[in-house]
Amino acid sequence: MKRLTWLLLPAALIAAQARYARLGEFEGTVEVQLRAADQWMPAERNLPLPESAWLRTGAASRLEIELDEGSAWRLGPDSQGEISDYSRLSTGQRVTLLSLDHGLAYFTGQPEGKDALTLAVPGAQVTLVRGARVRLEVEESWSQISVIEGVVRFSSPAAEIDLREGQTTRVEPANPARFFLNKEVPAMESDQWSEARDKTLQSSPSAGHVIERYGLVDLDGAGEWTQTEDLGTVWKPKTPTGWTPYQNGRWRWYDTLGYTWVSDDQWGWLPYHYGRWTRKENLGWVWVPAKTAVFKPGEVYWMRGAKLAGWGPLAPGEEWNLSAAPLQYLNVNTTFAAFQQDAAAIDPAGFTGRPKDPLLAATFTLALPSPALLASRLDATRPELRAGSTRVMPVLDGVTFQSAPAPTIVITNPPAPPPVVVITPPPDPPDPQTTPVAVAYPVPVYTGILVNPPDHPDYSRRPVPPVPGTASTAGTKPPVGPPAAPPASSGPGAPRHDAPRPSPVETGGTQKPDRPPASVINRDKRFRAGERTIAGEVIKDVNGNNFAKALVDLDSWTQHYHESDYQDDRAYYYVLAHNGMQQPGKVLEAAAPLVAKTGGNSFDDPRQMILVLYLASVNAQKLPSPTREQTVTARTAARSLLDSVPAYFTPENRPPSTTNTDWMKARTDLETAARTTLQALGGRR
Repeated sequence: MKRLTWLLLPAALIAAQARYARLGEFEGTVEVQLRAADQWMPAERNLPLPESAWLRTGAASRLEIELDEGSAWRLGPDSQGEISDYSRLSTGQRVTLLSLDHGLAYFTGQPEGKDALTLAVPGAQVTLVRGARVRLEVEESWSQISVIEGVVRFSSPAAEIDLREGQTTRVEPANPARFFLNKEVPAMESDQWSEARDKTLQSSPSAGHVIERYGLVDLDGAGEWTQTEDLGTVWKPKTPTGWTPYQNGRWRWYDTLGYTWVSDDQWGWLPYHYGRWTRKENLGWVWVPAKTAVFKPGEVYWMRGAKLAGWGPLAPGEEWNLSAAPLQYLNVNTTFAAFQQDAAAIDPAGFTGRPKDPLLAATFTLALPSPALLASRLDATRPELRAGSTRVMPVLDGVTFQSAPAPTIVITNPPAPPPVVVITPPPDPPDPQTTPVAVAYPVPVYTGILVNPPDHPDYSRRPVPPVPGTASTAGTKPPVGPPAAPPASSGPGAPRHDAPRPSPVETGGTQKPDRPPASVINRDKRFRAGERTIAGEVIKDVNGNNFAKALVDLDSWTQHYHESDYQDDRAYYYVLAHNGMQQPGKVLEAAAPLVAKTGGNSFDDPRQMILVLYLASVNAQKLPSPTREQTVTARTAARSLLDSVPAYFTPENRPPSTTNTDWMKARTDLETAARTTLQALGGRR
């Protein structure tokens, strides 16, 4: 009997940690098939999607799927795709393979560390090695892959090449020995929808409070973050009187998880799978985020009676067993629904049999009995997708994609339709001296510090007198560029704010406010021949939110001008680019040398150092297990930020267009971010 009971336990108890994607925004007719033995079912917002899930859309329909590392996969009308591989190895490496069988799909994201991330269509696949935005199209006789932004590795039976931004490849599975390469990405109406969703997901204030990277944006407008003495930062939703957690939604059975909560609340992803709920005096119900990134089906206590089941939220940190009642058990906190053996779903909607005395009608139980596992489910199969098998790019240096030599590349002009337009390379981009636009930071943007973000230097060429003792081609110290526009969060059409040059910043407690720190001491920085051009490209990339290209140009800058006078500025842009790509570990790596010499950098604007300290602090909170070096950098940054903020946020530095209330709120928010980081890292060594 013990053996039978053990076999009925959810697979999550005896298998490696599984990954689950989130079914997010969708419109029109969308259906899901979770497993081969399952029937197609209507899509439900916040439905957890396991590996091998199939999804399809009808006419005039579309769907967005959020992955746990922060990527987004979208299906357009009349499309079908599969989460073909969505696993985590024992080493922690994540392997993701998304397949499009037919229709239209978009992908925006990047692999972290040694993660493997691949997109497959019939006849070809692309592997992402950095952040990129990709469009996939599949028709009956051809497949097409377009790179909207970034660089991907394209693989087909005919060739393996780097496919770059603005390029499109087309393959015909019936003719695997050739492919078509177009030097443009033809525009589609749905491009605007995908780009709008990218911008929506790009920056979320909630990212500074949790370690998960998906389901964040829905929290921003649906509640507020509050600091508490005993629980730290918690999130309070905007809910009607009488609301309780685990009330709006239903439980669905997953073989790997057991009964799993699917919330009807738009924001109901993270609060039900990563953390617990508690009721606090003067606040009501609040969500306490988890300290780990382990997906949970829903942490509740269970009650079972005759043809009914009940449940309620477990308290944070509670290790509940049947020896006592749950800490938060109350009749008002418990939701009831009809329940029968082998139920695949438990839905409280419309249930009218709520007992007057729950303790007489039901007893506490650690879990509800699992549905019977029918042998026919084990034999269920599905037809193979047209995308077929794929290859995952190795992550070891020097390992090739395949041992056999690649076949000869044959590039031809495909017959119409659609016509192939081969264009000449686009003209050189405009001179970087044009006024920069706002840099969108995908972390909280506080008005006081970023109402007037640090100016990006103007690296355009201007006639200068020769400097004695140097070659005539050497650069000069760049003049300060025009004022930067307000951050993206200000919204379209927001007024510009022109601030006076800020006063020096006190850093690390080693300098007095009336004494300029090292960061503003006049330095004789000069460009080498040709260096100004690539620096200008980096700034243009960052200003245009093209962070993937910024990293490519930064690497080129470092390779060709390693001993540059502008190493601190280059490190600053590395921080911004990695932050824009949502790479918290790399943000800390780039910020480390700047943080280590907070008072000795060569910045011309003290706001640059404040921004570096802030980004290093908040990105540390996103790391589930920071290394010792990352912890040291984050602590130093947070402490230096606390030292620097009072010296900068003075009445003299406040821009005329910024109210004193906003100015002081910005100071408070920055100090709170620093203290939150120190508190989060308090127990780590």
